[in-house]
Amino acid sequence: MHRIDIEFGDLQAFVAVSEQLSFRAAADLLFISQPALSRRIDKLEAVLEARLLERTSRRVALTEAGRQFLEHARASIAEMQVAMGSMSAAALQRNSLVTVACVPSVANHVLPGALQAFSSRFPNVRLRVLDESGGQVVQSVARAAADFGVNFIGAQDADLDFRAIYSERYVLAVQREHPLARQSQVAWRELCGTRLISVSVRSSNRILLDNALARLKERPAVFCEVNHVTAALAMAAAGVGVAAVPALAYSQVRYPALVAVPLVEPEVQRTLGLITRKGNVLSTPAQALFDMLDDAARREFRF
Repeated sequence: MHRIDIEFGDLQAFVAVSEQLSFRAAADLLFISQPALSRRIDKLEAVLEARLLERTSRRVALTEAGRQFLEHARASIAEMQVAMGSMSAAALQRNSLVTVACVPSVANHVLPGALQAFSSRFPNVRLRVLDESGGQVVQSVARAAADFGVNFIGAQDADLDFRAIYSERYVLAVQREHPLARQSQVAWRELCGTRLISVSVRSSNRILLDNALARLKERPAVFCEVNHVTAALAMAAAGVGVAAVPALAYSQVRYPALVAVPLVEPEVQRTLGLITRKGNVLSTPAQALFDMLDDAARREFRF
């Protein structure tokens, strides 16, 4: 295929001269010098191997080839303007909506403060929160359904960047009247024989805990299994049993009947991170929210 080396500026120069029928007027219209304008016309004629303009000291006129090419040049410029307009509209749409995917503990106890601060800075930017399981957060970011994610898995994904921002330990959520509530810490072995509430074996939280406790000689058995940490906390608050949950999931305001006691032997932690697609450049509002969460993590998520 023959390579056509025509630049957009060459087409603009030709159309301007054709409409003004004056190199001086066309140069003024395009804010370039007359010699630069002449070079563009010369280059265009050389590429097309055709004379487009008849030039004398007194007048400029289109040749027959020039009249034919003018229609195509105008159409090309119009198409380019439509394309640029579409790109601008798409960029505006991207900048007017920020979508963040995050695990429920972040959505419930971290994100509200961040979004309040964000909305004060970007009052016209709409927000979409995808509160999902860890695996679903990874998928949402990977398939570009979310601008970025807040998750404790994803560091091993080759297509994602994982920026660690916060380490949280697991705690025992237990009713205030329960004997374990009076302890400063609880060893996992002490939960043997208790009514332990846990998330499903399909949950990333459960997988992390099972791996961490695999070497224990005595492991607590699960009495009640639920799909989400929020349900485990609700069950614990109702007195169904005790729940091992990430520290960020517990809220004294939301669950006044519960206390959170650190779990030890072993101490299990998970690392939260901000995940993005490799090579992806966030919009200005999305980058601002990303940075807010990064900064807030250093202050224990106090906004």
